[in-house]
Amino acid sequence: MTPQIPILVLLLTTSNLLVFPAFIGLLCRIRFTQHVRGEGPTSHLAKAGTPTGGGLLLAVDVALVTIVYLFNVRGSHALSRVDVATLGFIVLNLLAGLVDDVLKEVRHANTGLLGYQKLLIQCAASVFLLWVAFPQIAPQLHLQSMVLPIGWVFYVLAVLYAVGMVNAFNLTDGLDGLLAKTSLPVFALATVFSFRQETGLAGWLPAAALAFCIAFLWFNTNKAAIFMGDTGSLTLGSIFVAWAFVSKNDVSSVLIGGLFLVEAASVMIQVLVFRATGRRRRVFLMAPIHHHFEKLGWEESKIVDRFFVVSLLFTLVGALTMRWGR
Repeated sequence: MTPQIPILVLLLTTSNLLVFPAFIGLLCRIRFTQHVRGEGPTSHLAKAGTPTGGGLLLAVDVALVTIVYLFNVRGSHALSRVDVATLGFIVLNLLAGLVDDVLKEVRHANTGLLGYQKLLIQCAASVFLLWVAFPQIAPQLHLQSMVLPIGWVFYVLAVLYAVGMVNAFNLTDGLDGLLAKTSLPVFALATVFSFRQETGLAGWLPAAALAFCIAFLWFNTNKAAIFMGDTGSLTLGSIFVAWAFVSKNDVSSVLIGGLFLVEAASVMIQVLVFRATGRRRRVFLMAPIHHHFEKLGWEESKIVDRFFVVSLLFTLVGALTMRWGR
């Protein structure tokens, strides 16, 4: 049992709520603002100029939780091997998002890192996690009490899953409040699990993600006063992936994060159909799928609320498949 975790969530949420107004003001003064894609929904043009980079406060939360964990749990001893793997994986993804956000601001356009550059960083981060965390992260899948050794195939699937899920979080960050709200049940579940079972630093960082999402949502509901940027979305995704592997809830995490995978799958399907038909056909009016419902005339708040319900249902189903026993 780690009773410090609920207290940490409360303290971080409160501090984030207090700091965000000043942080938003700072971003406005330095004009670190959102640039909107021309091919996106026309309603999004009004979002141009909104401060972005809110994910930097998540980076601060990650640092604070790591410090508390290091001195309160490990007694100021060095981080364990799996803790280093967890932190390295998250920091690499965080830096990829930060560089992407900065490049967009410098170029005054919605183009940061190229796709292949992001993928290379994310693949390197995933390999680092799996390599350094061995044998804590062993080549086997887990579903409740069942363990399925699959050898080297695990590493291929694990890298694909890690990169895919991190990007799935990123793709979901397309409407005011969407990623923050749909992430709430996911990180609440991860935090509760870690409250019951010790899983190292990977079990503490969902508390940072949960606190950030709660506070961020206060300022990110429609009409948003701030966006989290890739710094925030990629960091949230990497925290979830690290928790899934280290806590041995890898298979369950596919269900828990099902909403995000649906978002990513909608983009993949759209791209494949476009290429197969020479852009003559499409499955969705626009991808990711939340934009499809925008094109159907749904209001942003309606999409966000309903996607939250879907995320909650995925999370509840996933919770039924988790290994809750010690």
